[in-house]
Amino acid sequence: MVGTRVAVIGASGYLGGELLRVLAGHPGVSLTGAVSHSHGGIPLSRLWPNLPDGERIVCEGDADRLDCDLAFLALPAGEALSLVPSLRARGIRVVDLGPDYRLKDPALYAAVYGRPHTDLEGLAQAVYGLTEWNRDAIRNASLVANPGCYPTASLLALLPLRKKGLLPTHVIIDAKSGTSGAGSALSPLTHHPQASQGVQPYGGGAHRHAPEIVQGMKDLSGAPDTSGIPELTFQPHVVPLVRGILCDIYAPGVAAESFHRWAGTLSETYAGSSFVRTSATIPQVPWSTGSNRCYIASQKVGASGVVYSVLDNLGKGGAGQAIQNANLMLGRPEAEGISMAGLGL
Repeated sequence: MVGTRVAVIGASGYLGGELLRVLAGHPGVSLTGAVSHSHGGIPLSRLWPNLPDGERIVCEGDADRLDCDLAFLALPAGEALSLVPSLRARGIRVVDLGPDYRLKDPALYAAVYGRPHTDLEGLAQAVYGLTEWNRDAIRNASLVANPGCYPTASLLALLPLRKKGLLPTHVIIDAKSGTSGAGSALSPLTHHPQASQGVQPYGGGAHRHAPEIVQGMKDLSGAPDTSGIPELTFQPHVVPLVRGILCDIYAPGVAAESFHRWAGTLSETYAGSSFVRTSATIPQVPWSTGSNRCYIASQKVGASGVVYSVLDNLGKGGAGQAIQNANLMLGRPEAEGISMAGLGL
């Protein structure tokens, strides 16, 4: 085997499976380990028969024996806190796809996730991995907090406008996600008979990704007026798709002179970008499915300006962006192994 040695912790979940699928085609890394607490001793081919070489790796029940240079963690909230310090002490770089290192204020983390943060040193050193807006810091990081899928879609659309002062005082994010965004654990919200025939709002007013979006607008835009963050209304929905996110982001009462600069600002910001594309028409979810791409467009609807943002929650909203960040951390080409086009259907 050649290439940087990587491992996936949380190999049995949807994000873990997507990481394994994409890494299987990455020319610069070698998968040397996988961890699943509930599937220790089982070959990856049993968990994910789609993997081309899945019989080669047998899942470990814990991370103690991993021998790798970089580990991807795809775990529920709270579970990374006991693993990250020991991995880093062994010189293993970490990309955490869970939420444990995203919110920089430990008190806010405790309020949102209902538990104290137990790795304050790691939290202070973690770099927020919204790649297009934090490349330099990511390159030098030993611990990257991969953003949530909703914050990725929202911030990629909002940050260029926030940076130029083109947003009004209130922004509404009407977000819709496929059922894989809730993970592989069973829940009434994503149970097929309930999810397949409707659109279900959830988490309104208290969704855990709202503080992450606000933090990103404060920390990443580079705008001098950090007090001018728009008030945020964030309402996510589950829709009958397996994967994909569409965010309709409304800016009620945006000034005409500001809105007229939106399209040019978005286009200029992402000109030449490998993974963020601006569109003259409203983007469609299948454009991004299976890819690491986000598509953004804007238009006027009545008295509101609207930005549309589309991505695959398992791709640019998860595994794809994690590998994009890992490429930077490892000194490899940023787009290596993740340049696949979306399915389109």
